[in-house]
Amino acid sequence: MEPFGLGHVGPEVEDLQRRLGDLGHACPDDIEVFAQGTRAAVRAFQQTRGLTADGMVGDDTWRALIGASYHLGDRMLYVTRPLLHGDDVQDLQRRLTRLGFDAGYEDGLYGPQTFDAVREFQLNVGLDVDGIAGPATVDLLRRLQRRHQVASVVAVREREALRRPPRLSVAGARVMVDPGHSVADPGLTGPDGIREHEVTWRIAALVEGQLSALGAHVVLSRGPSTSPTPTERAAHANAEDVEAILSVHLDGHASPLACGVAGFHFGTVLDTSDRGRTLAQLAVDRIVELTGTADCRVHPATTAILLESRAPAALISPGYLSHPQEGRALADPVYQRLVATGLTDAMVTFLVGSPAPVPVG
Repeated sequence: MEPFGLGHVGPEVEDLQRRLGDLGHACPDDIEVFAQGTRAAVRAFQQTRGLTADGMVGDDTWRALIGASYHLGDRMLYVTRPLLHGDDVQDLQRRLTRLGFDAGYEDGLYGPQTFDAVREFQLNVGLDVDGIAGPATVDLLRRLQRRHQVASVVAVREREALRRPPRLSVAGARVMVDPGHSVADPGLTGPDGIREHEVTWRIAALVEGQLSALGAHVVLSRGPSTSPTPTERAAHANAEDVEAILSVHLDGHASPLACGVAGFHFGTVLDTSDRGRTLAQLAVDRIVELTGTADCRVHPATTAILLESRAPAALISPGYLSHPQEGRALADPVYQRLVATGLTDAMVTFLVGSPAPVPVG
């Protein structure tokens, strides 16, 4: 969908305001117009969902709004294309996990792992084994739910993975590099007119070259002129069975003082990707070391590439295109190579345990 924000009018705004009000984010002073009250309500909702709190309504925010309206039992849950998404799926995953069935991340997506967990539950309790969470399955889940809290299976599995011996080499490793935005969705515009999608492509292409030179099999989520959606990028990563994902985006802010590198990994109040957080932290630390920019730290988020991909993923924003100096630096090929080297070093350290000797000149 085309993102919309302040000043927008139309039936979609009325629908947005109704949905926000149902979720406790009412904006009564705005009547069918996207004014400041609606923007504040959107930002509050985005903050509760781990989304970029920019007050704009795009694909991720709209999908989260739709998903938040469902409660477990409102509808039949099963595998579809695209995947069913909602708070009801997340509740189902939470209940299955507490009973010892590995439903994967509590990410609200009814994917193959959740389907398998439902089938295993049905088999164990004597229900028809069809992988569909219908009334009988949901009712029994509610009656059998354990009242005590337990760590999610995914969190335990990820912590175990962190303790496994690292690879001896990146040769043969399958990784994805995701250049944020595209020609169809160009993103931010820098001080001298350069577009975000151009910068992220150049950085990603450099990372692809550096990792390929070390023997890795690198999958690029898009080309310089293709425009896959965020969900299509995650599906591509899953189909390629990659071991890790680095997604490159740029930041922007109304204040010209905002600058620095930030990292994001999958995380909610219920679950988090320990390995994604590790990869993000490695990338932020190395880029700060190489460029001297400010450290804006690592944060949990639920954007599609983090939420829908099976592999540990880190979304890295190496700087603010809106900053007068940093924006121009990000358009500089020399600076782009420094950022790319930082990302490559982070990926190699993540996979192997020590950085590769990548030249920075």
